[in-house]
Amino acid sequence: MDNRYSRSSGRYLTTNVRRAPVFAPRRKTSAKAIALALVLVALAFGASRIVSLMPGSAAATDAIPLQSTPVSEWEKGSMPYLYQTDPAWSNEPYAGGTVEENGCGPTCLAMVYVDLTGRKNLDPAGMAAFSEEDGHADSGMTSWTLMTDGAAKLGLASEELPADESSVLSALSQGRPVICSVGPGDFTTTGHFIVLAGLDESDGVSVHDPNSEERSHQAWDVGRILSQCRNLWAFSAA
Repeated sequence: MDNRYSRSSGRYLTTNVRRAPVFAPRRKTSAKAIALALVLVALAFGASRIVSLMPGSAAATDAIPLQSTPVSEWEKGSMPYLYQTDPAWSNEPYAGGTVEENGCGPTCLAMVYVDLTGRKNLDPAGMAAFSEEDGHADSGMTSWTLMTDGAAKLGLASEELPADESSVLSALSQGRPVICSVGPGDFTTTGHFIVLAGLDESDGVSVHDPNSEERSHQAWDVGRILSQCRNLWAFSAA
């Protein structure tokens, strides 16, 4: 319907004229606009993945689990890379949580155990069970006694080292791996265990971090590590 105003009568007159609907002309989406939209979507997705991979993030479970050295490749004189987040044992119970959450200590000792004995009977889950049964797990943590009394029961001799470079370099040059209890710094924001596996040609330290593949595949300055250490033990086969 169409309402028109009549000046002569001073009224609006209704007619049966229908107005055709008016449509705005459709704009063609340019190739540049489409490309920009795709870039923005990709960036948004990438940002969400970065957040999900951050330690302590609520979405940290989206991170890809680290893959340990296969059991078939474990042998004496070659320290395997074992990660507490490996699905093979990450959900096994330990110290009021799981191996993934609390099992850095047993995972480190499992690496040293394989390296010095060549035995395959104690993976991180088995070492975690041993730690609990032998009384070395308490309130989400691993007691330092696992590195002394516990190790002795497994046929390993351990020596507590002073936190000086010469002692650590001497132990590593003799083929004795060192487990460090470290505080906040490069490896943790609270507390953590790592293994010093050996030395490269320039006396850089090879670290086996049970919670990081990246930190495990780079050489470290021994002084930098020791500045974060709370205690450390050198191991040998008894």
